[in-house]
Amino acid sequence: MLAGIKDVAAKAGVSISTVSYVMSGKRSIGAATRQKVLQAARELNYMPNAQARFLRGEPTKVLALSSPLHEYTDYSNYAVFFFALAMRAKRYGYDILLLMHEYGDQELARIAASGMVDGILLLDVVMCDARADVAKTLNLPVVAVGYPTNSDGIYSVDLDFERMGREAVEKAYALGHRHILVSGTSGGAYDDGSNYLVRFLGAAQKRGGDLGVSVLFKAATGNGRDDVNLMLDEAFAEDPAITMIICQTNAAHITNVLSGLRDRGLEVPKDVSVLAACTYGLGSLPRPVDEMPMIPNDTCSRAVDVMMEVLQGKRDDVGRVELLQPRYVARGSVTSCR
Repeated sequence: MLAGIKDVAAKAGVSISTVSYVMSGKRSIGAATRQKVLQAARELNYMPNAQARFLRGEPTKVLALSSPLHEYTDYSNYAVFFFALAMRAKRYGYDILLLMHEYGDQELARIAASGMVDGILLLDVVMCDARADVAKTLNLPVVAVGYPTNSDGIYSVDLDFERMGREAVEKAYALGHRHILVSGTSGGAYDDGSNYLVRFLGAAQKRGGDLGVSVLFKAATGNGRDDVNLMLDEAFAEDPAITMIICQTNAAHITNVLSGLRDRGLEVPKDVSVLAACTYGLGSLPRPVDEMPMIPNDTCSRAVDVMMEVLQGKRDDVGRVELLQPRYVARGSVTSCR
């Protein structure tokens, strides 16, 4: 039998109203009292939120989506992931409550205490994500589209970006390329530890070291033509032997990379091969490029499926990480090194 609010109040030695205020966040409660109430709730497995209502047959049919926006957020990719999650949730009769606050960890605690949602989905995951630590204190499931290092308190679904990084370098090596430039997005994304960017780059650099391939990294200072030309100038000055460029950027940046190479008298792929990685929707570029794309429909659909499995009591393996295999889309911009 599920514990009730009276049981928590009795165990914590406080009034029922105090427990209610702690759980709802509608009134400020002292830290010591709050901790005592939360500890009692944990020991009794008290669930005042939507998960408890689900067990009583009364789910809210709402999932929260925590996706803080940053200066470097690519809104075109962001929209694709959001709608992929929303459409999959709709198939189960669920709506999405979007949480966009910069301090997502604080927002998670607030929304969980409110009882408004059955579970929480995470986007824009960083390598060590504060939201994953907060998830351990919540009495409702948290599923991340992304793979933080501190994933023991959440369910994680992601594309295997480390494998993608290794396979990109291995393909380049097999084609004879020994000098690679990885053209990255804004440096702030790497500094913050953006999960997919960091995992791909780290794996590519490590695999390059194993194979004797030089992997030079340059973060973008902007997507404009002047910014890209400056990046290319710096890269070729440091390594004139570059024969392959891997772009972790977007359509505008990659288009200007292609233009910049053409301005230098370099033909793609005859002189320089170009591969896009960790990107999405580049098939419509004027000059198509090979791509190892993100697959938002697959990862987001699986994340929502996992959430439903947890809510329906079909699994209880929190900390489980599911990694989907990367794909390679050939469009004629990568060839053997001559």
